[in-house]
Amino acid sequence: MLKTRKDLVRTVATELKAIEQLLDEAQVRAAQLVATAVEGRRAARLPLFAGEDALALVADASVSLIATRKSVHAAHYAFRDVRDRMGIRAEDFGDYGDTPREYAPQGRAALAVVGDVDAAAA
Repeated sequence: MLKTRKDLVRTVATELKAIEQLLDEAQVRAAQLVATAVEGRRAARLPLFAGEDALALVADASVSLIATRKSVHAAHYAFRDVRDRMGIRAEDFGDYGDTPREYAPQGRAALAVVGDVDAAAA
């Protein structure tokens, strides 16, 4: 039963991490798109208003991505609560800091503790 629960936690964590990484990538690419469009407009010597409707849409999409990020982050904590109620420790499956519960103190990196899950399950 414990192995099944750890496998479940690991599988959910993998999927959740993938979503978080995709959101980061989408946010970065949206910002890069805005920069590319603005720089391109200047290089092409187009009027200031050229592409502003498209830029506004990208800005709206960025705001939506931030709202989505907040929801996924809340889901991350909700899944952690389920994990905690099952009695599975973070280090049992590698939850070591991609989304820490709090910011690390200034100038100090968060410590990572990853247990050998396969040895513990055996």
